[in-house]
Amino acid sequence: MSIADIRQPQTEESVRPVRAEINSAFIQAYRKQVKESQKTFWARFGVTQSRGSRFELGANIPKPVMILLRLYFEARISDEDISSVSQKRMPALRPARVNPDQSTPFGSP
Repeated sequence: MSIADIRQPQTEESVRPVRAEINSAFIQAYRKQVKESQKTFWARFGVTQSRGSRFELGANIPKPVMILLRLYFEARISDEDISSVSQKRMPALRPARVNPDQSTPFGSP
């Protein structure tokens, strides 16, 4: 199976998604085949160019990133899916904690 085959959309005839081993060599070969820079490729997964370079050299890829890579290579998520989610991030809403006792910053001792 070639790298190009893995990004083909699944048809109704296929029973299981394509399962290729996703490792540093596979990722680097795919990225070079599609002629993307490390910065562009890894940014879609929320990874810096520096960290992506380390992944391509064999560093362990964290499970959340590996899940995204697998979904991407199995054509279950697209660039549009990823970018639409990353653009909708809302800031975390945290209740304000006000200390009524202003003599110490952390309240009474």
